[in-house]
Formats: sequence, C-alpha cells, structure tokens
Amino acid sequence: MQKDLFFLLLFLYLIPFYTYSITTNKWEITLLGSKLITYEDNNFGGISGITLSENGKNFTLISDKSHYFQGKIVRDNLNKIIEFEILDQGQLFSSKKENLTGRNIDSESIVRSKSNGFYISFESNNRVMYHEDLNGPGKFLPKHPDFDKLLFNDGIEALAIKENGELFAIPELPPKGKERHPIYRLHNNKWSIIDEIKINQDFKVVDAEMIDDGNLITLERKFSFYDGFKIRLRRIIIEENNIINSEILLESLPWEYYNFEGLSKWKDNDGQIYLTLISDNQFSPLLETEVREFILKK
Repeated sequence: MQKDLFFLLLFLYLIPFYTYSITTNKWEITLLGSKLITYEDNNFGGISGITLSENGKNFTLISDKSHYFQGKIVRDNLNKIIEFEILDQGQLFSSKKENLTGRNIDSESIVRSKSNGFYISFESNNRVMYHEDLNGPGKFLPKHPDFDKLLFNDGIEALAIKENGELFAIPELPPKGKERHPIYRLHNNKWSIIDEIKINQDFKVVDAEMIDDGNLITLERKFSFYDGFKIRLRRIIIEENNIINSEILLESLPWEYYNFEGLSKWKDNDGQIYLTLISDNQFSPLLETEVREFILKK
C-alpha cells in the first residue's frame, strides 16, 4: 500500500504544473468560403495582418513591407465574399513621419483600437506602435523587457484586443530562455505576462483574436519541405488572467493551405461570429494571396 501511494504521489509530482484539466464546452468551426485576392500593384503582397469592421464589410491589410491597403467586401446572401475591393493604400510612417526602412519595416499584426486608431506590431526591431491615422506618424508603446530577447525574425506576430480596449500580444516564438509562449497584456501603459502556453509540434503563433473576454483564438503555422504550410486555429480559455484550458479547432492537412498569417473576426446581423484568415504570398509567383472564412459555432 505504501509503495502504491509512493508511485501515485510521484506520478502527480511529475505532471507539469501547466497541464489544463478543466473541461469546457467544445467549439466548432466550418468553412464558409474562400477567395483569391489579386491587385495590380508592385507593393501588394506579403500580407501579414488583417482587421475587419464589426460587420465584415470593410478591411485594413498590412504587408511585412509596412504597406497598408484598405477597402470594402461585397458579400452574397450567405455572407460569402463576391468582391474584395482595394480602395486606398499607403506606406506606414515612423514616429517622425518618415518612411520606414531597414530593420524597422517588418509590420506583422494590426488591430483597431476603441477610438478607431490602429495598433501595429513589428518584428526585427521588435516593438508595438499606435497609429491614430495610418497616414500619420506612429507612436511608440512601452516595451516589456522580454521584447529585447525575442528572435530577429520571430517577434511579436500576434495582437488581439478586448472590448474594453486592453491589448494583448504574443510572440511567434518564445523569447530566449523560455520554452513557452508568454501572453502579454498592456494595462495602465505597462506590459505584464498574464500566463504562458506551450505551442508544440514546431508550430509558431502568427496572429490572434479575442472572441470575448474569456476566449482567445490563435492562428498558428509551420512549414516544412515535406508537408508545405500547415496551420492551426486554437481556442485558449482565460479566466481571471489565467489559462484554464485550450483546444484545437482546426489543424490543416499537408499542402492543404497557403501561408496564412492574418486573422480577424466579425459578426453578421444575427450575431453569428465569423473568422477571416488571409495568406502571405511572400511576393512569390508560386503562392497566392487567399482569404478563407469560417463560421464559429460555440
């Protein structure tokens, strides 16, 4: 009996403290439709971030060369995309309203603020900027000490925002010295880590979206010459700034998807939630810029 108790206690001790054991209702997603996006402009491509209006009819895209594109979406009676029309474009500016160059150029994720400005994250020179207007200068947000430990090409790829305006950020890979992805929260103009999550099987976090105050969706991606691009959509359940569970909503098959990097959400008139993904063609003739949309079922 004592030996059995010893092994039971040893087993419990060896379970990682971050194992999530709380069960929750499963969510499901179903594919609504897809659309290849073309635009005859040398600056169009490398799309890494997308944010949609609440009704899914207007969009803002950013490329990893710090260009932005804005326009409208025409949908049919099933909410599938008929037209994806770019109406405006431009170059993001520095805090001095100068063109971005060198290590400063790599814009990755974009979310709209409560005041209709934009938060934008950048890799290489890892930082988050706020643009009251995309035609105007950016404003530096404070940095968490971890930001200087992020890898050159694996920095802050994912931004998400709560309805109350709190901003969240997740790096593509953990900073040096960490094995798990921190989730950073900006509160009272200061970043803190609310919790960390293990992303396995060589997937990287490339974007995120808050569905509500307790549910964060991450878009994850990996690439190999054998499988091509693979993506995941993960639901992370958060309670009082602690992760209590996570579940994989989608994991694609080898060669099934392009290089999807951008994620946004919107709702129809009935309150149904949709997830919109966009791919980065890396300015390559072998890849496409594609939008895929999913219906989210709670």
